Amino acid sequence: MPDWLFRLLVYLPMLVLAVTVHEASHAWAADRLGDPTARKLGRVSLLPTSHVDLWGTLILPGLLLAIQAPYLFGYAKPTPVDPGRLRSPKRDFSLVALAGPGGNVGLALAFSAAGFFCFRWLGIDSPDAKTLVGAAIATNVLLAWLNLLPLPGFDGLKALYVLLPDEWCWHLQRSERMMFLVLIAGAFLGFLNWAMTPASAVGMALCTAAGTGQPTF
Repeated sequence: MPDWLFRLLVYLPMLVLAVTVHEASHAWAADRLGDPTARKLGRVSLLPTSHVDLWGTLILPGLLLAIQAPYLFGYAKPTPVDPGRLRSPKRDFSLVALAGPGGNVGLALAFSAAGFFCFRWLGIDSPDAKTLVGAAIATNVLLAWLNLLPLPGFDGLKALYVLLPDEWCWHLQRSERMMFLVLIAGAFLGFLNWAMTPASAVGMALCTAAGTGQPTF
C-alpha cells in the first residue's frame, strides 16, 4: 500500500472524530450556558454528519496527507452561538470557545489511557492498533493547540473576549474572515511550525506513555 494512502486511511478518520468532538463540545457548552441555537440544529451530537464540512474535513486534509505536507489541518462546520442568549455573554462566550479544545484534550487523554491499559498493562502487541491510537492522540493534541492560538477565527482569541472591551470583541469577531490568510501566511513564514512545537512535544510524550511509538504525518 502506498505510504500516502496508508496515512490517509489512518489520519482522516481520526481527524473526522476530532473535529466532531470539537464542535459537539462547543454546542454542548453553549446549550448548558443558556444558548440552545446549536442544540436545535442538531449539533449537540457525536454523529460526524452533523458537523463534517466536505471541503474542510475531508478534501483539504486528504490533499495535505496525499502530498505529504509537513502539517495537517482541517475544520468542520462552525457551531452557531448567539452571545445574546448566553447567561453572561462575554464570560460564557469565552467558556464556549474553550470547550472545543477541551473536548480534544479530553479525547487525547482518553486514548492515552486506553493505550496504556492495552499496550503496557495488558501487553497487547498490535502494530495497527498502536498506529490508530497514536494517530488519535496526535490529531487531538494538535487540533486543540492549533485552536488555542490567539489568532483571528480561532478559539484562543475568542477565549480572551472576557478580558477585552466590547468594541474590541466586535472588531475581532469581524476579523474571522482573515482566518485562512493568517494560516497561509503563518505556514509560509514558518510561524506555524514554530507555534506547533509544544503540541508536537506533548503529543509525542502522550504517545510514548501510551506505548504506541511516535506517530508521523
